[in-house]
Amino acid sequence: MLARVLTMRVNPDRIDDWMRYTRDIGFPGMRAQPGCRGVWRLHKADAGSEYQVVTLWDDRAALDLFKASDAMRALSAQAVGLTIPPHAETLFDVVDD
Repeated sequence: MLARVLTMRVNPDRIDDWMRYTRDIGFPGMRAQPGCRGVWRLHKADAGSEYQVVTLWDDRAALDLFKASDAMRALSAQAVGLTIPPHAETLFDVVDD
């Protein structure tokens, strides 16, 4: 399994819009993708408008298919203006016991 942590700054004037977008559109759209096992939003109390979105994938191939998909392009287009680029992506292999 693969965990992806996407760190982003949310437009401070649009945090409520971003929260609605992720809840109603973005996260359900990602969860519907083959190989996506879950998605979560993280925020540290002192981080201002910086958030992390964590997704869990079957493997790197599943994530790569999503990143190249029409669904990814559509989700990204709907989120324009909600976050401030650049975003940082970190990938982790989930290590079994």
